[in-house]
Amino acid sequence: MGPDRGQPGRDDGGGLARGVVGPARLIAFGAGTIAPAGAVVAGMVVMVSYAGFASPLVVLIAFVASMCCASSIAEFARRAPSAGSLYAFNSLGLGQAGGFLTGWMMVFAYAIYVPAGIALTSVYMSVLLEDTVHVAISGWALFVVILLAVSVVAYVGIKTSSAADLALAVGEVAVFAALAITILAKVGPAHYSIAVFSPASSANGKISGIATGMIYGITAFAGYEAATTLSEEARDARRSVPRSIIGVVIVIGAFFLLVVLAEVYGVGKSGIPAFVGQESPVRYLASRYWSSSLDWLIDLVVVLTGLGFVVATFNVVIRVLFAMGRERVLPGSLATLSSRRTPVVATICVATMSLALGLPLTYSYGGVHTFGYLAGAAGLAVVLIYLAVNMATIRAFRGEFRSEFRVGRHLIVPGAAAVLFVFPLWGVVHPRTHMLVDLLPFAAFGWLGIGAVVLWFLKVRSPTRADMIGRVLAPTEVRPQEAPGPA
Repeated sequence: MGPDRGQPGRDDGGGLARGVVGPARLIAFGAGTIAPAGAVVAGMVVMVSYAGFASPLVVLIAFVASMCCASSIAEFARRAPSAGSLYAFNSLGLGQAGGFLTGWMMVFAYAIYVPAGIALTSVYMSVLLEDTVHVAISGWALFVVILLAVSVVAYVGIKTSSAADLALAVGEVAVFAALAITILAKVGPAHYSIAVFSPASSANGKISGIATGMIYGITAFAGYEAATTLSEEARDARRSVPRSIIGVVIVIGAFFLLVVLAEVYGVGKSGIPAFVGQESPVRYLASRYWSSSLDWLIDLVVVLTGLGFVVATFNVVIRVLFAMGRERVLPGSLATLSSRRTPVVATICVATMSLALGLPLTYSYGGVHTFGYLAGAAGLAVVLIYLAVNMATIRAFRGEFRSEFRVGRHLIVPGAAAVLFVFPLWGVVHPRTHMLVDLLPFAAFGWLGIGAVVLWFLKVRSPTRADMIGRVLAPTEVRPQEAPGPA
């Protein structure tokens, strides 16, 4: 039988460390999960190939969608803080089945993102080391080194992890923002054009270019909800976590808009095909507007953003595993804490899985292809999770939290987010080609099916454990029946 509501489970120390993460580190943690520099050098370049000169319009639409979804998540974070994040939230809005399957899919997505991020980072680190200090180390060897370092950081505690995320996020955003400002300054206002916000400026001159570009624009923002997994370790979580979620989207949205404006103005409408055809478009811009001698700096920033991404996603998945283990819907040992009050068994499990999955792929196919395969497999799961949390918001505030229901915040906003997230969902389930890599996202459906079987088995064999799904929140949680009315 699981622990009583509101009390820690098998934590060997009274629960996760309390009050060790402040607002700035919460924002950095969310930014680290988004990996803004990584999004710029990878996904946003693909977005530009479809949206063309209208790419800034796509970023604005993606920003609106992300703000709507972030608002829905923030509404839950104010009332039900939990390390389980969207697992706990969707348990309140969609019931036990919806909550369990959300947690199940979160484990799938973030556990895959860990080896994917390490694989890509190892490639850029290998190049950086060879170009700067002339030391040749293979990517697969660096994979092991990075995984070990990230595991140690996670074990030491979220205070150290969040400090690392803060330093890495500030560094990567500062360098890319400086490059963007340099480009915009050299281009000059005379070459700015309002046409960047017109659908007719897309690569094919049609709205379809905008719709396809939105797939990559919206997913570039993914990860802003990560701070909710720190709800039990944050100071004044009911205020700081919701604010950090919104803050992350605002900061990253401004950064993405600045960078994409610099890109399209920097190469001009006619130069976009050549820009996206570059082996490294961002290095191309740096060479053109800074100096080719600074190419190493771009590689360094990608390494930094990769490390920040891996640290953040690693911490997300071990806290979701901790929350589900605490409620005994997954093995209770996952809720075991170290002497530093970090999820030690969950850390070992994620590290082992990352090594077993990522190392053979990196050794056989290289880090870039490994990242593409694994990230593609996780994409559909992330979109489904975001759709579910917006539906959960509508249902929860039309039901359990009905006294606080507001048409704008709890119906129109999540409804708009759900509609906008149909675009990336359509892009994932309708690939443009029919190669193996295009079929990898459908692995999420297989994992979802396994989760449904596990849930059925849990309800049949251990109904008391099934009843605990989403019930263990932070010690100061407000259950639906206890929620205060509007002020």
